[in-house]
Amino acid sequence: MKVKKTLLLLSIPLLLAFAIIVYIALPWLLIIIGTQLEPNPPRPEITYGKFPFRLEYEINGQRKVIQDTLICEYDGIGSNEGQGKYRKWKDLLAGGDRELPLLEVNGRTEISYYPGIAEYYMGDLDRTEEYQQTVSDSIIIEQGGIIIKKDGRVFENDGKTINTQFSNSNELLDKYHIKLISWDSTPPIKGNFPETK
Repeated sequence: MKVKKTLLLLSIPLLLAFAIIVYIALPWLLIIIGTQLEPNPPRPEITYGKFPFRLEYEINGQRKVIQDTLICEYDGIGSNEGQGKYRKWKDLLAGGDRELPLLEVNGRTEISYYPGIAEYYMGDLDRTEEYQQTVSDSIIIEQGGIIIKKDGRVFENDGKTINTQFSNSNELLDKYHIKLISWDSTPPIKGNFPETK
């Protein structure tokens, strides 16, 4: 009788802990299962593309031109709880980097230009997404190897927002003496996906 009472007293906290874990984990488990059960998005008709571009800018009054090619490649199917299953893409410059270095301010801060996202060039933007590659919103500022600003958005580091950087191209000119003059690139692919029925 005493053993049964002891087992009962021990099992109550264990059952309570199990119920709490199930209560917290079950919604996420159901989301993951639901995401995996949904159909895969159609495979793109074009899975690889090269998009030559030309960036013209000035640093301290000296005009510079960079010409390179953005290479975009289909990378399979991904999934997350926010958008379900989606097509993944890789993008890389012909030289092997992801962005173009414009200026190293000091040993910790570097300013680079990001030519855009593969989804845009391969025609795979969601209908609700609006994206247009513009010359002034594609600057990446890194401090100590951590991106703190990209595409006009401020990134967070350890939960503290870093917003000490420029907010538009005039501030970029005033603070770093960089003037972005023009951006020309190959237009994105249109109609890259088979019609779903």
